[in-house]
Amino acid sequence: QKGKRRQEKSAAKKAGQEKKAKKEARAASGCPKKPPSSYWIWLGENRSDLAKQAGSGNVSAVGKLAGEKWKAMSAAQKAPFDKKAAERKAAYEKAMEEFEAAGGQKGKRRQEKSAAKKAGQEKKAKKEARAASGCPK
Repeated sequence: QKGKRRQEKSAAKKAGQEKKAKKEARAASGCPKKPPSSYWIWLGENRSDLAKQAGSGNVSAVGKLAGEKWKAMSAAQKAPFDKKAAERKAAYEKAMEEFEAAGGQKGKRRQEKSAAKKAGQEKKAKKEARAASGCPK
């Protein structure tokens, strides 16, 4: 197939642009980001040490090692990270209240995506029904 590589590169570029546009739209909306859990805070602080222990920066190896270490930690060891997570969650909830008070809508992107998916399903169902009826296009 002639020009296959060019088409692949074009598709990849378009996907990257769409992803960038979504990210910019989210930032422009002013909606606060959800805070990380205590595990993610701990992982962020200890990722470099875990990568050294895992022997490589391989994401899956580091993630597996991190999960094992986190599960083995006692509640007392997890407490400072739980405290940080609770503080960040409180700040997020406060920011979310301010966002909604200013006229922001919680879950707007999810609702738009759901509506688009539903419209696509309805269109597909109509097409299948038309094909099953035997009527010409």
